[in-house]
Formats: sequence, structure tokens, C-alpha cells
Amino acid sequence: MSAPARPAASSRVAWTDSAKGLAMVMVVAFHATLYLQSAGVDAVLGRAKAAFELFPMPAFFLIAGLFAGRQAQYQFGDLWRRRLLSLLYLYLLWSVVRTLFYAVVPGLNGELGEIPATDPRALPLVLFWPSSSYWFLYALFLFTLARWLVARLPAWVQLTGSAAVSTAFTTGLLDTTNLGWNRVGALFFFFVLGAVAAPRIRDLVTRARWPHVLGAAAVFVAATAATVLGLRWVPLVVLAGQLAAVLLGLFLCRRAAGSRPMRWLATVGVHSLKIYLLHLFVIVPAVALVELLRPDWPRAVDVAVQVALFVVALSGSFLLARLTGRVRWLWQPPAFLRGGRRRPSPAAGEAPLLPPPAAPLPQPPASPPVVPPAPRAPGGPPLRSGGDTTRPLPAP
Repeated sequence: MSAPARPAASSRVAWTDSAKGLAMVMVVAFHATLYLQSAGVDAVLGRAKAAFELFPMPAFFLIAGLFAGRQAQYQFGDLWRRRLLSLLYLYLLWSVVRTLFYAVVPGLNGELGEIPATDPRALPLVLFWPSSSYWFLYALFLFTLARWLVARLPAWVQLTGSAAVSTAFTTGLLDTTNLGWNRVGALFFFFVLGAVAAPRIRDLVTRARWPHVLGAAAVFVAATAATVLGLRWVPLVVLAGQLAAVLLGLFLCRRAAGSRPMRWLATVGVHSLKIYLLHLFVIVPAVALVELLRPDWPRAVDVAVQVALFVVALSGSFLLARLTGRVRWLWQPPAFLRGGRRRPSPAAGEAPLLPPPAAPLPQPPASPPVVPPAPRAPGGPPLRSGGDTTRPLPAP
């Protein structure tokens, strides 16, 4: 089979959006299963946890790195205004929203995390002991800053250094006893890889043939089996499995680009940040209602409940995103924090945190004005228009 033709820039964005959508779907499904398990529902789908761990978050960070290469050229002030401020603002703001949510709505399970959501220590320690699912935003902030600091080092130094850090965490050699910090360390490599090797990754995904797909699938299956068998302590086993899973997902999203499922996944990917921030506000109350039923159901019912909650969580997140879309300060820093009213636009090749507003429809060109013919004096040359109409125009 011949290699696919090199796509235009827009189709490259399409397959990255589809990959983000696939990762987001897996995150929502995993969290739905996790919370239902805490309520006594058999986590049948949760038995694929190894696959969930290998793809979604590494994919998010690698794709974020693909659009972060130019940030190395910024002065720190530009980096702060364009990227760091938005990431830190969203992390702190939504940590406050999470705390208020659990404080106001009674009977919810806020125990999943390093510090329970109802614990008064959770919010003051948010920068030192990340304990919520929003650690992803904090990790992006730290990765962006760290990569900017080392961007002048040779690429191989950046890659080997970040791989060593991530391997130390995935093997358990380094353990902070905090899930958020452990994930930050384990996933640093993928952001650096995306930033350093963006052109090569785009070219590889564009030109990948079926042997590439099958090779990535084989490594992914082998790494998953090794993880299930308890061999994650072996250096590079988890890292290789994560890399194979990400490449497999990118290859498949690229090859299926344009199909209806990929268009749907691309829509999820475009709105992945909002879905990520909102989906637990749907899952947690729904699980509280399920828990009131004292679930002790057959396995088929447990599976049906998990699938139903996944659909409700994804649909509900879209609805909440639409309802809150006009509340701009929920999604970007207000003008007084940005230092002006104009929001700085991302540089070429840099992905915005949120999708841009729809462009206005083009207007048809205006017709040229119709100039009426100059009046003529009876039997004489044309008269001047405007002003003095009594003197005739000079003859041509």
C-alpha cells in the first residue's frame, strides 16, 4: 500500500484533535468507572486500567509539546503572558471551584485524591501537594517553564534527561507518595519529545503505513502484558508502552481522518479542556444518586450503568460548556491580569488553550457608486456638478 499523501496543515490539526478526543473519551470513561467502583459497582471496564494508563495522558502531553516548540524563542514576559498565566490561572481558579462545589453540595464522594476535597488543607496546599484531577494543568505549567529553561541545551540532552526522570518515576525508583507529583515526573518526557521532535513526529504520522501501525500495536500489547504481570519496575517498559500506545493512536487517527467517528472525536478534542474541567461535576453527583440505590446488581447491569454514566458525563460536559461559554473569566484570565484588554494571540504553530470564536461570514463586495451623468446646458457643454452649476466644464 502506498504511503498517504502529505496532508495540509489543517488535516494535521484534525488528527491531533481526533487523538485528543480519543484520549478525553478514555479519561471520562476511566473516571466514571473509578467513581462507580467506590460506590460498590463492579468496575468491569476498569480492568482495562493498564491500557488507560498507557495512552491518554502521554498523548495529551505529547500533543501539547507538538505546539510548544516556538515557545523556546520567547522572552520570559511573552511566555508568561501567552501561556504560563493562563495555565496557572485555570489551575487555581478551578481548584477553588472544586472546593466550593464539594462544600455546597452535600453527600458527595470527595475522598478520591491525595487530600479529600472537603479537607480545608486541600486548597492552601494546591501548589505544593496537588490532590485533584486538575494536576494536569499544573503539570503543563511546570513543563512549559522547565522546557523553556533547558531549550538551549542540545536536543539529545533534553530527551535523555527527561526520559531518565520519567523512567525513575515509572519504575518506582522515585516516589513522592503524591499521585500528582508522581504523574508530573512520569510524563515530562512526552512534553519534551513533542517540543523537540515536532517536525519528525508529524512527518512520521503522516507517512505511516500499516507495518508502522502493526509494529506499534505489537509493542503496546507486549508492554501492557508486562505491566499486568508486574514488570513495570523494569526500566523503559512503561515508557516504551506509553510511546507505542501514543503512536498507535496517532497513526489510527491519521488514517481514519475524515470519517464520521473521527469528526466526532475531533469535536471532543477541540473542546477537551472544557470537558476535562467539567466532567467530574457530572460524574460525582450521578454516582451519589447510584449509591442511594445500594447497588448489588448482576455484572451485565454494572456494565450498562458504567456505559450510561459515560454517555451522561460526556453529554453533560458539553452542555455545561455551552452554558458557561459566555462566562469568559472561567476560561481565560480577565483583562486586568493580562495587563490589557487585548488577549495575546498564540504564535504560529502554538495551540490555543481554547478554540477561537467563529469567524464572521464573508460579506459580498460593495457595488461601486453610480455617478449620474453631468447635466448639460441646452445646446451647450456639460455643467459642473456641485458648487457653481452655472459655469460649463472645460471641453476635453
